[in-house]
Amino acid sequence: MNEKLHVVGRVVEIADPAAAVEALLAGPTSEEAAAGMVTLIPAGTELLSVTVTGREVRVDLTGAFGSGGGSMSVLGRLAQMVFTLTQFEGIDTVRFSLDGEPITQLTGEGVGVDGVTRATFSDMSPLVLLEHPYHDETVSQPIRIAGRSNTFEATVYYEVLGADGVKLLEGYVMATSGTGEWGTFDARLADLPPGTKGPLHVRVFDRSAENGEPVSVAEVRINL
Repeated sequence: MNEKLHVVGRVVEIADPAAAVEALLAGPTSEEAAAGMVTLIPAGTELLSVTVTGREVRVDLTGAFGSGGGSMSVLGRLAQMVFTLTQFEGIDTVRFSLDGEPITQLTGEGVGVDGVTRATFSDMSPLVLLEHPYHDETVSQPIRIAGRSNTFEATVYYEVLGADGVKLLEGYVMATSGTGEWGTFDARLADLPPGTKGPLHVRVFDRSAENGEPVSVAEVRINL
């Protein structure tokens, strides 16, 4: 979406790396496709295995994952896989195999995959990437917001809006880094006004240095 990664949620029987990869390989739903989301993972790619060792995971995929070319296609499919696998606590490095054989590069683009992290694909990430909550997630209070960012002075602003667009809550949280360095943010928001129900919208963003207007906006609809 806009040539940047976008987070979507999936309900799986067991929340583990293998299930997450299987959900990723299923591709976007019709609603997501209508909203402009695409997957750059080649059709026919199947998961063979996922093995976690310490802080590292090795994902073994069928050879279709290495088909096709073009730097955007290759970097995009790798970024999708890496961000999906490293969402799990304790995993920060990904290695790849195709049809059971470990690889160090993918396709003729010569993209190295011998131990990659999220930092390898920072250019594929929006400056504010909201990972929790995800779109249409059902949540309870206090609402948790978490993700990855590279904002001015590590400040991540947020707003919670009612279904009618009325602002119910606003403020900011501090990420671990910013102003040119990627960091993470994770915070629980204050409780919403008593009686708040129904669908809400959560927005997180940076502010323009020129006019203070929201920029790099990430917005999701949630159910409270």
